[in-house]
Parts: sequence; structure tokens; C-alpha cells
Amino acid sequence: MPAPRPPRRRSPERGNSLLIALIVLSSLATLGSLTVVSVQSSLRASTNDRSHAIAMYAAESGGAAAMAFLREPANFDAANGWSAYVTQNGEPTELTALVSHNKPPGDLDNELSPDQNAYFFIELINNRSDPNYVQPPGGVGPANDKDGIVIIRSTGHGPQGSTAVIEWEVQRIPPDPLPPPDPALPPPPPPDPTAAIRLPPLPPWIVPPATKGLHIRSWHILF
Repeated sequence: MPAPRPPRRRSPERGNSLLIALIVLSSLATLGSLTVVSVQSSLRASTNDRSHAIAMYAAESGGAAAMAFLREPANFDAANGWSAYVTQNGEPTELTALVSHNKPPGDLDNELSPDQNAYFFIELINNRSDPNYVQPPGGVGPANDKDGIVIIRSTGHGPQGSTAVIEWEVQRIPPDPLPPPDPALPPPPPPDPTAAIRLPPLPPWIVPPATKGLHIRSWHILF
């Protein structure tokens, strides 16, 4: 009867390869998870930046539209300035007379491209240095604006609820005075009865000059 073999001595290094493989796989899985989280965070930050940029563009567009509105001669009173669009004590007033004010994306009066999914909200505020800034309660009248200076507050709304707020303090610049007539100009020639009737051009001294528009005194980004 053969003698039994002695038990083989187990090597102390046996099983280390499996342990190392498990550690490597666990590290790779952790690294992959961190990569996915990093990419998602980067995409989210990029999307937020784009949304805020669109909101900022919308606010700037709203400010430009409000300035164009205030430049119109019909919207400025020579005696009372922009009193029709501001209230006492500097309370913000919606510029509802502006057609593109507070029009949602896709509306025909919204001046922004529909794919931007943006719009702007315009408010006018009387400046604190105006002599008529503080009035007694119930004193809202035709002379709230006395110095021809107002503040335009434009709030731009973009995708994903993003917002941006910009303010401009603007001042009306009066047009240049009409120049006096030039006495050295020769009198017009007598009309030719055989020629076709044509309306003569207006002399340069009676053509109404174009207004200089607005002067931006200051501006700053609120949000």
C-alpha cells in the first residue's frame, strides 16, 4: 500500500492576483463614475451660461427698444419731459406703451428670434436728483419728470428661467436751434410758364433738424 502524500503547502501569495484585479476594476468603475459626473456638470454649466447669455442679450435688446421709444418726438413733452411714463418717489412703472414690452416668445410683437425663447420686461424710474422726485401722496401729475432724465430698467428672460437685469440712466438732448436765414442767398428766378409745375425744395433754414436723441449718463448690470 503506497504511503500517503504529505499535504502540499499552500503558497502565501496565492489569491493576490484576484484581489489586485478586483481593486483595479473598482478603481476603473470609480474613475468612470467621476468622468460621467464631470461631463454632466460641464454640460449643465455650459447650458446655464448659454441661458444667462441669452437673457443678457434680451435685456440689452429691451434697453435699445426703450431708448428708441423715448427718442420719438411724440413721446417727449417739451414742458413735462417723460412725466407720462414715470411716477412719484421713483416707483418703477411698466412701459406698456412699448409694443414689444413683456411679449412672450413667439408673439408677433416680440422682436427676438423665437428659437431664443426669450423676451424682455421694461420699467421706467424717475431719477433721485429730479426736483419733482418726491411729491406728496396722491401728487401724481403731469410734471413728475422735470429734468428730462429717467432710468430704464430692462429685465431679460431667457431659457430655463434665466434672468438678467440692466439699468441705463438716460437724458434727453434738445435738438440744435434753427439757423437764421442767409441774407446772401439770391432770390429764386421767376417761374417759367412753359415748364412743368414742380415744387421747389425746402430752403435749408426751414428744414426741421433731426433730434440728437439720448445721452447715456450711466449704466450698470444688476443681475
